[in-house]
Order: sequence, then C-alpha cells, then structure tokens
Amino acid sequence: MEKSQKNGGDRMTEGIFKTYKLITKLSGTITTRSPMRIGAGRGLEVLESDLPIVKNARGLPVIPGSSLKGFFRGNLQRILYMKFDGEGVESLLNEIFGGKEKDENTSSILFHELKAEANKYKIAERKHIAINPEKGSVRNLFDVECVMDGSMFSGCLLTARNLSPKGLALLKTVIDATNFGLAKLGGFKSRGYGSIEIRLDELRFILPGKNADELKEGLIIDGLIPNKEKSCLKLNSAKFRADGKVWIDDTEVKAQIHETPSFFGVEIVITEDEISKLFDGLLKVVV
Repeated sequence: MEKSQKNGGDRMTEGIFKTYKLITKLSGTITTRSPMRIGAGRGLEVLESDLPIVKNARGLPVIPGSSLKGFFRGNLQRILYMKFDGEGVESLLNEIFGGKEKDENTSSILFHELKAEANKYKIAERKHIAINPEKGSVRNLFDVECVMDGSMFSGCLLTARNLSPKGLALLKTVIDATNFGLAKLGGFKSRGYGSIEIRLDELRFILPGKNADELKEGLIIDGLIPNKEKSCLKLNSAKFRADGKVWIDDTEVKAQIHETPSFFGVEIVITEDEISKLFDGLLKVVV
C-alpha cells in the first residue's frame, strides 16, 4: 500500500513537472505621464461622472489585466510586422497570448490587475465636448473621469508558464516604445491621454523539480514557447547556469539563487537594471 502511494505520488509529481517546465513572474510599476483613463462604461449615479474609470471594491483606480494584455499584444504585433510576414507574426502572438479559435493555444501569459499605490494617485474630472461631424457644431458637453499624471500603479504585471526567456524579452520592445512615447494605454489617446512609463522591478524564474547543484552544472530547458513551425520566431529552449555567476542564454546577470519549496525547485531572482540588461542581451540573439 505504501509503495503504491509512493508510486502514485511520483507519477503526480512527474506530471506537474512535465506541465510546468519554467514559471516566470514579472513585477513592475506603471507611472502616468499624462491623464489616463480606462473606462468602466457610462455612469449611472446622479453625482457620478458621465464616463467613470475602472476601480476596485475599495475605490482605488486599477489597470485591469485584460487592458494590459491588449496593450502588449497590439503593440507587439505592430513592432513584429515591421520585420516579419503576417502569418508568422499571428502564429507567434497566438502562442504567447492565446488564440481566438477553440483549437488554438490558451495564453501562456496571465496578466494581473495593477492597483494604484496609496497616496500616489489623483483622480480628476475633465470636461470635453462632442462635435456633430455633419454640421461641425458642438453636440453636447460631457465629464470624463481620469487619473492624472504622476499616478503610480504597481504589483505583479504577469506570470507565465513555459514561456522562454527570449519570448518574454519580446515584451521589452513594447516597454521601450512606450517609454519613448510611441505606445499609449487606455482610451482618449487622440485627446492626449494614455502616456505612461513602465519600470521593471523584479523578475523571477522558477525551475520546477530542479536544484541548485543541477543549476551549477548547467540546465537546458526544451519544449518552451514559442515553438510552432508557422511562428516567425522559434524560441523554444533556454539555458540556465549558476557557477558563481548567473548565465541565462549566454547573458550574464547579477541574481539571487535559492531553492523554493512551492514547486520543489530552484528560483532565480533578478531586479531592476539587471532585468533590462538581460532582456537587451536576449533580444540581440533574437533579432
């Protein structure tokens, strides 16, 4: 009986590790550089703004995960189209962000809701006019709720399952475009809303079922995403090594290494400037 239970546990553990080859968690901070609004539909209360923003149950402004997903997918699509053909780009995006059809992949990335930091945000109402496009006259006046520039949203941006470090690094192209002022978040972009700055605070790689000794010898993780033949980029493997220095796909970074009981594995923690250094090194190999 005891042997049977042990074998069953081994099979379950093996199944988990086959499903989770690499787990990634990326945390950061979004700071608004202009008014920004992510709308919650039309206001229904008498004293409510005509167009309120999304808030959580405590009344704090939030950036929904769905908004972040659409933001990163849409802007990465535009960037990739500058270099690759349409079919290859769409296949790659479907692998990373999930496809619309039933037979396509679910998303390898889960984007999380970011809430405004306490005492580091300001909500305001701004008045706008709607123009009658036929007559060119003012149609009506309406109030728009927004968070003002300087507001900060922080927390876990995303978690990913089996996404290669090079695949994750593609998101850095969107962050760079955003910080340069080329990509905006939310609505009313043509009215000057949505300029933001994205700062990456912490990146965690978890290697389930692995230990520090294996990491010293060097690990190659295969079968990662993206890996389909139609994708414009195949980035389906990763190399990890930590022998006093930490190397991820031949890019050296400063990182902390410790074993984690959550997934019976080893965790690599990278912070702030080292994240950008890693992503820039990986992108040089990709492009």
